[in-house]
Amino acid sequence: MEAQYDFLPVPGTKNGEKNPKLYPKLVTRGAIPFSDIIRQIARSSGFKEGTVIGVMEEVEKWTSFYISRGECVEIGHMAYAVANLKAEKEVTDESGIHAQNIRFDKVRFRTSKSFNRRCKSQELSRVRTEWKFQQSSARYSEEERLQLLMEHLKQHPFITRTEYGQLTGLQKSKAWKDLNGWVKSKILGSKGKAPHKIYILPPETISTATDDSGNAPDTIQTENLQPVR
Repeated sequence: MEAQYDFLPVPGTKNGEKNPKLYPKLVTRGAIPFSDIIRQIARSSGFKEGTVIGVMEEVEKWTSFYISRGECVEIGHMAYAVANLKAEKEVTDESGIHAQNIRFDKVRFRTSKSFNRRCKSQELSRVRTEWKFQQSSARYSEEERLQLLMEHLKQHPFITRTEYGQLTGLQKSKAWKDLNGWVKSKILGSKGKAPHKIYILPPETISTATDDSGNAPDTIQTENLQPVR
């Protein structure tokens, strides 16, 4: 199957901007697990799966060994690996910082030109609608989103992150940011842990709310709520 692509706005583009500049980006459906690669190697080469795993573990072990010694390591004809360094504090004078304040940071991989050529697909196709990149809606302000949320919680005992995203048009990260921010501000309460976390009105809000007759309604029982996806 050929590689597929979609378009995204160039970083820095403001929400709602008319005719924003776009750039193409590959659409993937998740990472291919290494276990699949092992099975493919075993099928195509005749090596046993255990042999492939053993060789890979040795490559990892000796690559990390030489990287920790400050070497740049060639990994087959695929890539070069080298460690980045990080200073524990800002450096303005190299004589004012000592070795104990410098540490290894992330390892960087630089693919070889030959490997890049092998990875280039000869054909590309536009991704189907259901796999397109989704972007958060800008049609509601934060105040309007909070109002929508409160209206929902007047009719339902809780809301999930997914439900909040559907209600407001926000994607995952921005929906989490809204909800967790309101929990921190004590506008909302929460139960459970992600990805099963639910959001509720704070207990004092629930117990002191009154109906149209001026009588306090029954407190909504949230203790036995089961988190949902």
